[in-house]
Amino acid sequence: MRSYESFGGQHIPDAYNIDFSGNFPTFAGWIIPPDKEILLVSASSVRAEDAILWLRRVGLDNTVGFLNGGMHAWANEGLLTNHVGQLSAEELHTKIVKGESMTLVDVRARSEFETKHIEGAINIPAPELRTPHKELDKNRQLILICRSGNRSSLAASILLQQGFRDIYSVAGGMQGYSAAGYVQECPMCSIPHGPRFLGQSE
Repeated sequence: MRSYESFGGQHIPDAYNIDFSGNFPTFAGWIIPPDKEILLVSASSVRAEDAILWLRRVGLDNTVGFLNGGMHAWANEGLLTNHVGQLSAEELHTKIVKGESMTLVDVRARSEFETKHIEGAINIPAPELRTPHKELDKNRQLILICRSGNRSSLAASILLQQGFRDIYSVAGGMQGYSAAGYVQECPMCSIPHGPRFLGQSE
């Protein structure tokens, strides 16, 4: 449930990353198998309790616990962690200009992609990555981008479960890439979303 930068730094292998400060219940309803038990990794027990409420509202009733002490406690036990590299807008632009070998995957909704996207990117919305796609090669570097970094981190967590390893997420997403002056602002990307529209504070 932590932010994309926290998840990128270290996370439990095979965990999904669904940032609670984003559209948590919708993304959870998209991704989490309803027949599986759910264990939460959150910044606090209070945040975990809030998440349980939202999960129930989208029909996910199998939350059985949360990680006491969070990732700090996990790391202190010497347990295995995984990572997702975070690229800045500048780093992504440099890779594009140099023509580096990579696949840029825009994981936003098709309407967002059609409104504005980076030339050469392919569009696979994050929930659709649960099934294999012939465009994606495990031997080729994958760079994932969304509006802000939340969905691309979710997409990265899904692909890691499928055995992809050379994966990067663009921190700040299309908003950051636009702010850096590399592409015009996407009108749909400026539409706010998140817990403040769900009765939660930021």
